[in-house]
Amino acid sequence: MWRILLDSSPYILLGIMAAGCIKMYINQDIIVRHLRRGRYLSVIKASLFGIPLPL
Repeated sequence: MWRILLDSSPYILLGIMAAGCIKMYINQDIIVRHLRRGRYLSVIKASLFGIPLPL
């Protein structure tokens, strides 16, 4: 388990840094404006925004 944690730690740190940059540079109103409209459209947009994150 310790080895798995050591292997994944750079990716965890990179994800935390990416989330911090998104929080600092992208206004929350923009995200809310794009993801508030429509019940299904907002789910599709959120999925498309999240696809590149694991890559």
